[in-house]
Amino acid sequence: ANEGLEVLVLEKKKLPRYKICSGIIFKKSQDITEKYFGKIPSSVYVKPEFLKGVRLWSDIEHFTDWPFSNGGAPNVWRSEYDYWLIKNAGAEVRDCWSLRGFKDSGNYITLECHEVSSNETVNITSKYLISAEGSLSLIRAKLDPEFEKNLKWFIAYQNYYEGDSDLDPYFYHGFLELQYGEVYAWFSVKDGLQIFGTAVKKGFQLYPYLSKYTEMLEERFGLKLKKLVKKSACMGNDMCSTGRFFLGKGNVLLVGEAAGFLNAFGEGISCALSTGLFAAEAIRKGIKSGDDALALYTELTKQERKQTRASWKLGAKIAGRDLMPT
Repeated sequence: ANEGLEVLVLEKKKLPRYKICSGIIFKKSQDITEKYFGKIPSSVYVKPEFLKGVRLWSDIEHFTDWPFSNGGAPNVWRSEYDYWLIKNAGAEVRDCWSLRGFKDSGNYITLECHEVSSNETVNITSKYLISAEGSLSLIRAKLDPEFEKNLKWFIAYQNYYEGDSDLDPYFYHGFLELQYGEVYAWFSVKDGLQIFGTAVKKGFQLYPYLSKYTEMLEERFGLKLKKLVKKSACMGNDMCSTGRFFLGKGNVLLVGEAAGFLNAFGEGISCALSTGLFAAEAIRKGIKSGDDALALYTELTKQERKQTRASWKLGAKIAGRDLMPT
């Protein structure tokens, strides 16, 4: 938008929008945020405002700390962080709009959209289309149905409870034992809420893992649950762990988790920010030079793809097993 281009963001939910997320702004994300959007406002933060690091438990007695630098990592509500970003992006934003389909004619793309408030179908024409839909991408599925058929999926589930525990609230905790989850199980605190969850392969029962994990937290770490405030779930796939990225087709580019960018243990904010920037740069350069935007984007994301693959290899080494269910 800052380059004089007309940019339209379509969001199918009402903003600000809840997302299942750790809400930790890692160093890479902090740098990008401050460079392009400024200082994160206090309204976005939760208590504790900064986390000291990630604490990974190999079993219930032994852990390794991975500390954050520069005074810690901002601890935020993802909904408020995203809302602040999009309000300061310089683009036109339409929430409660969903994409039903699209057609790439080469010179332009026609989008078939549904406006919830009026219950009307609206066609929009654009030169480029960027998918930032997350792992379950309608756009990716329409571009390559065969690619979609070969993906393996997992389900992540998370509880938000009023309560307390003996776990240090200044750390994001990950429990690596397979009995608590096929990827890993996690725990954090935001504004006093005890937030914990786990993930399993799609089609398998999640409750036995969650039940055993909750019982362990209660017995070993004094977790006391009072009132259930929220529960949520999402789907993820193995694009990130296998390195099967899908960057786009024609004038359609995919960013973040839609393209397969997600770091080990589920950190995706830094990937989303960096690939979003790369997509914007590729389109800007493509318009000015006449070069193919997808080819430019492919080159720009070369290092990011390498880092994503490396993070999953490191994660597997730390856990002593593959982190993604097969």
